[in-house]
Amino acid sequence: MSTNHQDETNHRTRVGRERSARTEARILEAAMGVFAKMGPDAPKIDDFVAAAGIARGTFYNHFDSVDALLVATSEWTTRELLSGIEDALAGIEGPALRFGVGLRLFFARAQADRVWSLFVGRVWSVGGMELPLRDLEEGSRLGVFRAPSHVATRDMLMGGVREALLRIGNEDVPEDYGTELTRLCLQALGVDARRIAAVLRHELPILGSKEETP
Repeated sequence: MSTNHQDETNHRTRVGRERSARTEARILEAAMGVFAKMGPDAPKIDDFVAAAGIARGTFYNHFDSVDALLVATSEWTTRELLSGIEDALAGIEGPALRFGVGLRLFFARAQADRVWSLFVGRVWSVGGMELPLRDLEEGSRLGVFRAPSHVATRDMLMGGVREALLRIGNEDVPEDYGTELTRLCLQALGVDARRIAAVLRHELPILGSKEETP
């Protein structure tokens, strides 16, 4: 095979992959809106085909079922935020400060994108929460968090966060809504007023923008 022919083949392959990645991102973007509106169980493949403006065959080139699309969309919508938050918290000492600042960042992302917030509130299985759960365990061990039941407190917090995401996605909320939710969560954990004040005055780092390709 000549060098020119090989270069042309490589170029066509690269262009094809880039086009496929753009199409997949288009499907995922549309899927986030469909799942946010309809929930995880109601949508059919035709709903995603219509929302993305693609042929049914194009859908099957990327996903073989609604369930597969749901998993991919869940991972796509949260992976950058969770890794970004983890990076942002790397230099922060203390479980209460890390947990609280991470929660503020999470709510800030939700308030910046109501479709994302509604999708996460309705669909996300709360995966990728290893870091905040480690902070909860460490804070309990150190006596920084003084809730009587670790399991009950975790369930209460997760349920409260999900309900807050649904509210953010469905209606206008005050600008300081996420901050006040963070305050309430820390109070529920038994964090003292000094540490709560430190969390609320801590400057939030700027997270990266959402990826354009999956």
